[in-house]
Amino acid sequence: MSSPSAAPPPDPTTTSAADPAPAAPAFRFRAWNLLLLVPLISLITPLFNLTEPHLGGLPFFYWFQMAVIPLGILCTLGVHLLTRRSDEEGDR
Repeated sequence: MSSPSAAPPPDPTTTSAADPAPAAPAFRFRAWNLLLLVPLISLITPLFNLTEPHLGGLPFFYWFQMAVIPLGILCTLGVHLLTRRSDEEGDR
């Protein structure tokens, strides 16, 4: 028995008008993204493993960590607001 002839595979070098546009890259580097490194300094313990200066009776080790929390929030919020794209979030 003979099998039915299959159609040849489409040529990948040709495009048709119905093909969608190529997708944007998943990650695009922007200088604003470097702000996300600022909160990471709280992970490098030798940089702030000190007792002096005191602030309100707290050693530097503790009040520095408490100061990094709002700083990290502000950096993350800033990067979000400066790098978001309107087409990703839809119309507002």
